Amino acid sequence: MGLLEGKIAIVTGGAGGVGSAVAALFAAEGAKVAIFDVKDEAPEGAAFYRKVDISNEDAVKRAVADVAQQVGLPNVLVNAAAITGTGAPTHEATADDFDKVFSVNVKGTFLCTKYVIAGLLEASAPGAIVNISSTYGVVGNADIPLYHGTKAAVRLLSKCDAVAYAEKGIRSNAIILGSTRTDMTVAAMNASPAGAEYIRTLIDAHPMKRQAEPIEIARVIAFLASDLASYVTGADIAVDGGYTAQ
Repeated sequence: MGLLEGKIAIVTGGAGGVGSAVAALFAAEGAKVAIFDVKDEAPEGAAFYRKVDISNEDAVKRAVADVAQQVGLPNVLVNAAAITGTGAPTHEATADDFDKVFSVNVKGTFLCTKYVIAGLLEASAPGAIVNISSTYGVVGNADIPLYHGTKAAVRLLSKCDAVAYAEKGIRSNAIILGSTRTDMTVAAMNASPAGAEYIRTLIDAHPMKRQAEPIEIARVIAFLASDLASYVTGADIAVDGGYTAQ
């Protein structure tokens, strides 16, 4: 049997980047995978796909209910969907810039978690939530400050949910993601005034002197979603090549 046999997992942002690696690994390990993303075409292998604006409460509520009806009660949620937003410093960023990045990264994570947990509580069923935070949710930096703020918020929401639902058998953990080779990294580079130097500086700041591959992140998320991590909740798991160890 696979590591995730019997699990029904929703993966947001599952049509690209780390999310797609998570979705593929989960399916290979026996889970039925539902993907929420903003792309028009469904990736191969998904048991369910829905184009969802995760910042829209009604859309999220309907999508989670449809997964439960068509696939089964989701007992794993991986909140991988995120955007980098503007690279402007605070005095130049606009309120619209703020609303855009917080709506996806924080509100979207909150809404998906809200409706998955509500279903688990109604069914008196255990479950696992894995949120993707970032080294940028732990340390400060001059670039993409609003993104930093969103990832710090996601990390603390994970801990609050871990405490609130521990007695119900619902675990919540966060991945502290280091620099990873994805399209989002390219977007962050493009948003940074430093351009290509942004990536080189990031790599040099990691003791392992390279970016992670998405599958390396997905393996840790699979562990946290599995019964092997049955006593792990409220944790920040750094998958960052040693970045936050310095």
